Order: sequence, then structure tokens, then C-alpha cells
Amino acid sequence: MTVRSALSVLPLVLGLCLAAAPVRAGSLHVGLVIPQEGQFKPLGDHVRQAFEVWETANPNVFEDIVEGDDSCSEQAGADAAAAMIEAGVNVVVGFLCTESLAAALPLLSAENIPVITLTVRADIIGEEAARLGWTFFRLAPRAGSEAEIASDAILRLWADKSFALIEDGAISGRELVEAIRVNLENRGLKPNFVDNYRPGQATQPSLVRRLKAAGVSRVFVGGERSDMAVIAAEAARQGVALKFMGGDQLHAPQGEVPLPDGTIAVLAAGATPGPEAEAARIAFEDHGLIAEGLRIPAYAAAEILGTVATRMDYSETGLEQALRTTTFSTALGRVTFDENGERREPGFVLAVLKDGEFTRLSIEESARIAGESQ
Repeated sequence: MTVRSALSVLPLVLGLCLAAAPVRAGSLHVGLVIPQEGQFKPLGDHVRQAFEVWETANPNVFEDIVEGDDSCSEQAGADAAAAMIEAGVNVVVGFLCTESLAAALPLLSAENIPVITLTVRADIIGEEAARLGWTFFRLAPRAGSEAEIASDAILRLWADKSFALIEDGAISGRELVEAIRVNLENRGLKPNFVDNYRPGQATQPSLVRRLKAAGVSRVFVGGERSDMAVIAAEAARQGVALKFMGGDQLHAPQGEVPLPDGTIAVLAAGATPGPEAEAARIAFEDHGLIAEGLRIPAYAAAEILGTVATRMDYSETGLEQALRTTTFSTALGRVTFDENGERREPGFVLAVLKDGEFTRLSIEESARIAGESQ
């Protein structure tokens, strides 16, 4: 019978805990380190709810689930890691912030406790985990893969079109656009125009005039959804025919100015679930919940650990080895991890805006977009 408890944060006491013992099927002790209060609490609730929904349909698979608090600081990460070790968990899901995850990984890895993150995208975490041998697994999309997917999309859909790369001057937008530019030029394709713009403006007349003068018909925007909407509206006012693509920042509420239908976005796979998430969506609906936020990625984590708990012989393979060598069928689709704990499948997908909602871009639509005239 599952026993659920919320642990108060424990002080880190060196040498307090013994190494994690081998786990056997049916005795998986799961830790969830999630925000219990503050601005990120709703995301922590999503993780808890996803595991509750999965457990309702799959009772007695986990021995127990223990919760710890992630307040997104280095000290909180160290304290939560100590709490998880003291509780005797075999695996931890959570640590939603880079700071807390980075502090917890060395401590948990020393006790052979794998950590699965649903949110941390920073490439440096994976690089450090590989270098230092941390037991780290990432269900979140890796930050660098956003530029890779966007570059592939531009090559596939816009290679014969005149296109621009523009960004909002913020670090995230600038780095994304620069990575796309380098990727494209390394593959023999140069943008017709590269520029930046001032974000947060009610209109963008001078930017649109520059785009018109450059003769482009396609624009990748490294910036927020609201800014792209303003740029698109200004282009329509000036009679400049432009089609747009953007990154994961487009996964945001629609503001006063709507994006035009047909806008393409590179979105995290969990933000636009495909048909493989249908069973999870129905399960959430049965509990009066919407499959949004971290609910689908967390449900996928529960599916992965459920598969491990019911099928793996830990005495032979070990939990970490089972995670690295198994192909999992989840609400995020097929999931496999490489030797460094990075997911092999793309963490981002292409989506297109229809009636104000982003849906995954189909093969047929991709072919239609690629064949459109300038």
C-alpha cells in the first residue's frame, strides 16, 4: 500500500547515510522534490498530481512516494538531497531549478540515487554530469536542441525562400538566433537579413520597413510571443507579406494582439502532446484535470519508473542501468536515454498555429509549407 508523506527539509549531515541498496521489483521508493510554496508551487502540484493519477490506475507498483521541497536555491537542493537520502529513496524526480539540481546531484550520485529532471534544460548540467559521473537523467528538452530543431525546420521549409533572423536583444533570444545562424551557415545556407529589435513596443514600423527593404518573405523571431504578434500586425498594416517562425517562448498565453494563423513554433514536446498522450489526457480528465504544464512530462516519468519497477530485475541490472538500456513507451512518446542520461529523442517539436492553438505540424502540412511560393 502506498504511503505518501511530505518531509520537512533535513540538515545535511555528512556520513549519515549508507549507500543505496539494490532495488528489487515491487519495492521502488520514489522521491519527488518539488516546490511546496511560492511562485513555482503550481508546477510542483502538477508533478504530484501526475503521479497520483498514474498510481490510481496502477496501484501497488511503487513502495512509497516521499516528497521534499525545492525552493530553487543551492542550499535547498543540498537539504532536499539529504532528506531524500535519509528517507531511503531509490530515485528522485524533480529539482525544477538549475541551482537546486546542481547542488543535489553530487550528493545523490554519491549514494547511487538517480535524478530525473523534468524542467532543467541547461546544457552545462548534462556536460558536468557526464564529466563527473553523476546519475542524471533528463526528460526536459536540452537547451541546445531548440536551435538544432529550428535550423532543420528552416532548411526543410525555407531553404528556397528569402528569410530573416531577428532577435529581441535578450540573452536567450540572441543566443538562440546566433546558434541558428551558425548551424545554417555550417550547412551552406545564409539568411538574407539579420537584425535585432527593441522588445515591448506597441508598434514596430521601422523594423518592418527594414524587413521589407531586405526583400524577405519569412522571419524567424527570437523573442516573446507578444513581440512577434506586434511585428506581424505591423507587417499586415504596411501590406508586407511575411510568414513567421519562433522558438519555445511562443508557448505563452495569447495577448491582446493575436499571432497570425500559420505561425510555426519550435515547442517543447510536453507543451504540445501528440497522440501518444491520449491515454494520459483521458486519465487527467477523469480526475478533473487538464493535461497542461508539467502534468504530461511528470506522467511520463511515472510511466518510466512504473516500467522499471514491474519489469526490471535490479539484482542483475541495477536501477541506473535499467534506465539507460530500456526503451520506454510514454505519454511523451518513445523515450530512451544515452550513456550520459540525455534523452535520445528530440525534446522539441514543430507546431503550427490554427485558430489560436498550436498543434503539431504534420508531414502533409510540412510538405505544403515547403512548397508555398514566396
